[in-house]
Amino acid sequence: MFLVKDFRGFTTYEKVFFGLFMLVQVAILVYFRIVDGTTDWLNVVASVTLVLCLIMSAKGRLSTFVYGLISVSLYGWISYQHGLYGEVGLQVVFIVFQFLGFATWVKNRHSDHITDDPEVMDVDTKGLDSKGWISTAIFTVILYAAISTVLTMIHAKQPYLDSLNVSLNIIGQTLMTLRFKEQWFFWMAVNVVSISLWVRAMMLNGEVDATSVTMAVMWLASLINSVYGYYNWKKLQNIHVVS
Repeated sequence: MFLVKDFRGFTTYEKVFFGLFMLVQVAILVYFRIVDGTTDWLNVVASVTLVLCLIMSAKGRLSTFVYGLISVSLYGWISYQHGLYGEVGLQVVFIVFQFLGFATWVKNRHSDHITDDPEVMDVDTKGLDSKGWISTAIFTVILYAAISTVLTMIHAKQPYLDSLNVSLNIIGQTLMTLRFKEQWFFWMAVNVVSISLWVRAMMLNGEVDATSVTMAVMWLASLINSVYGYYNWKKLQNIHVVS
């Protein structure tokens, strides 16, 4: 089954990255358990499944959409509890994207070049041309203007930062579904905005809580993974062109 096979062919970096992330998450969990006696397993599951989703995406593995479906569902609920309504709406859109992405990727894959198992598959990647970049930029601006207007009307806590995050996420997810490696530039921007969202949420609430810290650390890990994701997808594109 691909959920198991997708863990094959991982590099030392990938093993170390995920291992360190898990240790950090456990440390956060233990800290807040000691300080205030709380343990929010929903945050932990959402965070871990998101990182699994991102790592598998960086590797070009199909299971990214399975972990993504779990993660976006849980993250949507967490965002709702913290009044980040733009994030809630975004996760609903992302649930649809998980199915679209799965259907697209499953038809466009090649055997992984690291493992000896032909059943371990990586996605075929491609890049945007100048026309594609212009279209993407225009659509991003239009999307931001529309979402920021709606969030302002419903009195969201952080309408402009939230709408920027939603817009970048939708563009990134669209490019990911269509297998463009430039998606990772948008994910880098998303990670920076998301970190700012949760840090600012703590500042507005006047307290450091387990959920916000867990989410901020999760997005920091995602930022590191996004840089690696672009590097690996560029390599996958070259391998696909050669083959």
